[in-house]
Amino acid sequence: MDSSEKKSESGGTQAIGRATTILRVLAAAGPSGMGLADVAARAHMERPTAHRILRRLVDESMVIQAPGTRAYHLGPLLYELGLAAAPSVPAHELCAAALKELSLITGDSSFLIVRSGTDSVCLQRDEGHFPIRVLVLAVGQRRPLGCGAGSIALMSLMADDEIEELLRVNRPRLDAHGEPDNDTFRTIIRRARDEGFATKDAPDLPVRTLSMPVRDAFGHGLCAISVTSLTTRVEQRQAMLVSALRQLTQELGQKIRGTLK
Repeated sequence: MDSSEKKSESGGTQAIGRATTILRVLAAAGPSGMGLADVAARAHMERPTAHRILRRLVDESMVIQAPGTRAYHLGPLLYELGLAAAPSVPAHELCAAALKELSLITGDSSFLIVRSGTDSVCLQRDEGHFPIRVLVLAVGQRRPLGCGAGSIALMSLMADDEIEELLRVNRPRLDAHGEPDNDTFRTIIRRARDEGFATKDAPDLPVRTLSMPVRDAFGHGLCAISVTSLTTRVEQRQAMLVSALRQLTQELGQKIRGTLK
């Protein structure tokens, strides 16, 4: 391979990486979408570069631009491709069954959380039967790792240097979400490691979430399962909630590992 071929290959790989970064940024923006300046800033790109990539993504129907606001949103091709894609978590149907069982046992909302780069994503939720339903996350919603108990549960299984890098990269976004400083985060993660589960209160609502990671054969986090309810309701039943989470995450981990053999 000559130097021109190597340069072309490098440029093509870089373009794919940049396009993927922009798609992740738009996914995290949610239904409101995001304007060019914000996309470029969040993706750490020059505006002309971000604009060029966005225009090509629009041409391919991977991104759309709202006529009124000029905000960019994820496009229909991504949805169509997603229907044929492999799930982020092996044996996704096993996870769905575990969520449903958790909501049946507790009566409360349950959520399946996975890592995606520097973000966490809600892949599934079950609403439970308790009259006051606390739906803190929508399916498909992305947040920076560090937001929410599911994130903390996953981070509790990571090495310290990986956690430090995530806190460094995500710090501006964590600040925007009203999350605590890095020293507080380190204390929260240590407590999650010691206790085996993560606890997180909503910053603006009387709501609390408990979460536990599901481990692979090497002890790494495959996903996290969370249960969310009113803070007072969680306080009154925390031992039961932790017991249910522990049983279901252990069983789910064993079943998933069995499918991978």
